[in-house]
Amino acid sequence: MSSIVDQISANGDVVPDVDRRLSESAKNALLLAALPGAKTTTWNRLRAVRFEDQVIFKAQVTHLGKPWPAYKKRIQIPNTWVAAAQEAMNDGLRVRFVGIYHREDVTIFVDFDPTTYLRRKANNSAAHVATNDLFQAQTLGQFARIDRNGNRLTSVRADHFASYLRDGFTSMQPQLAAFERFNRTFLDGRPIEALDAIREMHAARWPDTFQAEWPGFYVEFKLNESLRAEGTPALVEYRKVKQKGAYDFDLGILGRGGLEFYGDLKASSVAYSETPGNDAGDLARCVKEFGRFWYVIYEHETEHAKDQDDRATIEWNRWKLEQGKAVLPFNPLSYASRFKASVKFVRMVVLEVNAANFHVVLGDFAQGRQPGGAPRAMKVKIKKKDLENFLIYTAEAPVPRP
Repeated sequence: MSSIVDQISANGDVVPDVDRRLSESAKNALLLAALPGAKTTTWNRLRAVRFEDQVIFKAQVTHLGKPWPAYKKRIQIPNTWVAAAQEAMNDGLRVRFVGIYHREDVTIFVDFDPTTYLRRKANNSAAHVATNDLFQAQTLGQFARIDRNGNRLTSVRADHFASYLRDGFTSMQPQLAAFERFNRTFLDGRPIEALDAIREMHAARWPDTFQAEWPGFYVEFKLNESLRAEGTPALVEYRKVKQKGAYDFDLGILGRGGLEFYGDLKASSVAYSETPGNDAGDLARCVKEFGRFWYVIYEHETEHAKDQDDRATIEWNRWKLEQGKAVLPFNPLSYASRFKASVKFVRMVVLEVNAANFHVVLGDFAQGRQPGGAPRAMKVKIKKKDLENFLIYTAEAPVPRP
């Protein structure tokens, strides 16, 4: 445990430091301090902690090891937990697989839903957690997400742990409910034809109707429509018209006191390994001022018009000509190499950039040069391989039945 890796301080900042091993007695002591009335016990010759009607099998959260990035952490789930867990469940008790993170005055418990690990008989499985999970727990109290393997993990600050075990998870991010409502109808896994979406935007007089990269603007249009239709005070605000001098971002994330922080809406092909973000300098200033920033990304499978004899491109350009929006002299194959005939939105993620992961999200995303030759401003690079250290919410479109 000598490698310098990400550690979390009491205010949520990342501190580069080594992992320090917790003894069995230290792990027990941290659990007993957080859970009034809890006691140590043994199940199937394994040492555990009993809290009311629950049995907690525990392991320390540590770095995954070289050559993995500093934010990647895990606990080991040995095969011996399976038999012990089954014994506890046979006695009518609820089983918890819990990771313990502790450094100085920070203690965070990570509750890994044991269902999937029991199903595959554990076999010394690694249950993964990221620095951002710990940051969210430390700053919010409770945080839950689904990992790339479909496992649910809930990170809980020590002072919330007893109430979490008794009453279940309490979301500290109510704004996510706005996207959940939108996803119920929008994220249906059905193909969206280009001209259908463009004509729908045109009928509603959406300002970006004639943009060639229509999928992203269609997401903006539909989300704005959903937010405006909410009957309760909105916690997410779509900002089509930006105020002079304000940040040029699509979303205002609101709280009881008004604006809490900003976000931006993106559409991205599932085939891309990264997504271009915003100006690096603007994002840096925004995160420093508000502490958090959300990227809301809708991923789509794409059918390109060039693979379908350019029929959609020709139809689009002719329609623009009818509306008086075509560039003259008229070219029915304008933008033919990139025009999307249809898209199918299959997944969405909400990524948070904050003090704990900001150093990872920034990369040199070269934008080439302006028409006059001047270099473009550097952009943020969101690498999909690093998503787990930014992920706070994910939703999948239903898989169509054959």
